Amino acid sequence: MIGMARNPHEQIKAELLNSTTSLFSGSTSGLLLSALKSTFPLLSFALIVNWIPEQVEDIYWVLIDSERIAILDVPRLSGVDKADVPVEVLTVHTLQKRRLSVETRRKLEVALELMLEQRN
Repeated sequence: MIGMARNPHEQIKAELLNSTTSLFSGSTSGLLLSALKSTFPLLSFALIVNWIPEQVEDIYWVLIDSERIAILDVPRLSGVDKADVPVEVLTVHTLQKRRLSVETRRKLEVALELMLEQRN
């Protein structure tokens, strides 16, 4: 769209907020939402920082709060239960020590800003 150009920071922010809306509506993946709610029952705000589509599963990195990120391997097979979705929880600090792509690092930084705004 001509004339709709945004700075990269604002674009990432909009993408992250859209990911939250999709996540909690179940349109991203009902199984992802079920697994998150099962592991974090009080979860009401989370941001998808990274999504890696694999052949038989999708890997999501979801910022849960300003200190934790959940990594979920969501199978694409039908008939799979939320109990079949492994959830690994890392600290943001641990994740930041890993070698991350520039795009993922930027998304994480903006997601952390949004998480802090949400808390206030």
